[in-house]
Amino acid sequence: MSSRTTSSRRAPAKRRKPSRSSGGQGMTTWLVVLGLVAGGIALYENRATVLKDMAPLLSRDKPGTSRTEAKAEPRRERAEKPAPTSASNSAKAPVPPAAVGMTKAVVPVSRPAVAAAATGPLTGENFFGKFYFCGTSGLDNCVMSGDTFWYRKTKVVLADIAAPRTEGAACQQERDRGFAAKVRLKDLLSSGRFDLETLKTAGPGIAPAVLRVATRNGRSLGSILVSEGLAKPRMARQQAWCP
Repeated sequence: MSSRTTSSRRAPAKRRKPSRSSGGQGMTTWLVVLGLVAGGIALYENRATVLKDMAPLLSRDKPGTSRTEAKAEPRRERAEKPAPTSASNSAKAPVPPAAVGMTKAVVPVSRPAVAAAATGPLTGENFFGKFYFCGTSGLDNCVMSGDTFWYRKTKVVLADIAAPRTEGAACQQERDRGFAAKVRLKDLLSSGRFDLETLKTAGPGIAPAVLRVATRNGRSLGSILVSEGLAKPRMARQQAWCP
């Protein structure tokens, strides 16, 4: 009796066969996953067409924002446009009254560089220029001898001195001193502004030249040549330059 019971207890249990319902559910799940993957691939490949078809639906969902943006643009344009200023308003603007007891400062008229006088051309103050030796400058702003120079196409002879001659000199000593007077007169005329005046008791003129006295700071340039032994006063008795 006991041997039967032990044999019955130790008998192996029979395996249960899987049901058909569980196998069917597993296949359904895999089919759904495959369908989703295939749909996602098709949607990705045709995304441009899908977005174009969905654009009207997306714009209908937000009607309020498009209207508010459309209304905001004309307001910005109105704010950016400046208010026009009428000419009548500027004309009617009050003009400040002139200050009482104040007079405008009088600006002195500057004196021209050349003050022409009634006595003739090249008479005045503040003449200036760079002088050269005649023959290289075309008879303009050039020194011809120790007492003669050309200025502004006019031949000017110093009325207060007589310098030694370089052309037609009586001796070599006169020629050398005449050349030194010529160089010295060129340097004096080029060193700054000078005035040209007429001499009341001038000697006989040398046509067609004009007789003038060239001065600087009240001193005659001819007197400088006389003091250096390069010229003699024109009114004095003329003495020969040769020994």
